[in-house]
Amino acid sequence: MKEFLSAIDIGSSLTRVVVGRLAEESLEVVGVGAVPSRGVRGGVVVNIENVVQSIADAAREAELMSGMMVQDAYVNVSGKHLHGENSRGVVAITNRERVVTENDVYRVIEGAQYVRIPADQEILHVLAREFSVDDQTGIKDPIGMTGVRLEGEVHIVMAAKTALTNLNKAVNGAGIRMVDGIMSSLASAESSLSAGEKDLGTVVVDMGGGVCDIAVYLEGGLFFSSVVPLGGIHVTQDLSIGLKLPVEQAEIVKKTMGCARASLVDPTDKVELPAVSGRPPRWVLVKDIAAIIEPRMTEIFEFIDEQLVRSGKKNALAGGVVLTGGASLLDGTVSLAEEILGLNATVASPAQVGGFSDRVDSPEYATSVGLLRFAARIGDEGGAQQQIENEGGLISRLKNWFQENL
Repeated sequence: MKEFLSAIDIGSSLTRVVVGRLAEESLEVVGVGAVPSRGVRGGVVVNIENVVQSIADAAREAELMSGMMVQDAYVNVSGKHLHGENSRGVVAITNRERVVTENDVYRVIEGAQYVRIPADQEILHVLAREFSVDDQTGIKDPIGMTGVRLEGEVHIVMAAKTALTNLNKAVNGAGIRMVDGIMSSLASAESSLSAGEKDLGTVVVDMGGGVCDIAVYLEGGLFFSSVVPLGGIHVTQDLSIGLKLPVEQAEIVKKTMGCARASLVDPTDKVELPAVSGRPPRWVLVKDIAAIIEPRMTEIFEFIDEQLVRSGKKNALAGGVVLTGGASLLDGTVSLAEEILGLNATVASPAQVGGFSDRVDSPEYATSVGLLRFAARIGDEGGAQQQIENEGGLISRLKNWFQENL
């Protein structure tokens, strides 16, 4: 395991690079860089040259703080091109002792991958959910158990080949090796959800600038994943049009004066908007700003609700919804989410880490910290684009099997 690990979170609004250090089985943040993103739309690279520059600038900041060169990194993958589905595999346990081995687990997971994959997509993740040995179900780690039939259920995440290729080119163009691409919502869940929340049934919604990444956890594993192609940037654009402000100033208004629910705002409160294009400063009611924001935020949560209904497990989410990402920081977001989704909602910051923890103690860094925690847990040996994940010790034993047999 490497002592230093790096994560790159490329969003539509900001590009972040975080450097972590493993010290006595704990994770410390030793470097952080964040710069405005260019060349990204809807979570996807649309201009490689601009993204290269954003990554390089953010990496330089992180390197100056940490004193370490960012040579390789785990990178988030986002965008509406992502597609998740569940699949099952079945194999016979053929050894004389009828004991489940690493080989059997690999075979059942490999068999579960035989699904129709569109020509323009490839498998990004194969996430083991649970196993069954004969009639015994709900097994997380079947290795060593006795039986004649092994079944496995997995969640498969597919991504557009071109999106992954362009992402890899952008990272490499900044002089960094892309160790692995990790779905944004998977990384956010890694830093924001406890094992108990995953068991209970909880949905993580990473509310980014261009998209909202959704991950539904049930019985400890990822059951459903989806992407809503709307985010905080769309709120900013609405404010820019409605208030007749440049996008940059509309973003400031959103962050400093915005609220997702007009009913929560004092109807008499006013704020002064800056002068624009020779026009003098002007006063507007804060409730009028909220009246622009609320319809778009409502639309976003209605789309999220549609995805939860599509999962077929909305009524099983006893843990409610955990919101992360920069757009979740808008006042009134939790209240609006609870009303539209009909679930208890909270905004979560990443789980506590050491080092410069104050620099990443915000929902905006859930993905970045999650990438680091993912890297610390699975190490550098897991493969370029595909991971098999399971809570507990199964993954490390599978990695050993892969190294010995593939």
